[in-house]
Amino acid sequence: MIIIHYLKKLHQSLEKHRRYIGEASETIQNDLNDTQIKILELLSADASLSAAKMAGQLGIAGRNVEANIKKLKEKGILIRHGSPKSGYWEIVNDKKS
Repeated sequence: MIIIHYLKKLHQSLEKHRRYIGEASETIQNDLNDTQIKILELLSADASLSAAKMAGQLGIAGRNVEANIKKLKEKGILIRHGSPKSGYWEIVNDKKS
């Protein structure tokens, strides 16, 4: 999952980022806000997390997490599989260059 690799590199300098993965890094960095990046980091560690658990771990409102998840789904980065209780999240890399 190349998107996980991108997320780990986002906190490095932009110049190192460009050399490492090229222009795609600017697109990803500009497309995602800090909360969305943190949500993806949490889901990369545990794909079964609920919005409520993510909100607790991030220290933000559940509605904030839900709104950001909706945006990630609209961008085609997140897909939900299964039911709300027993399902899981899939992080999709649709930013291939």
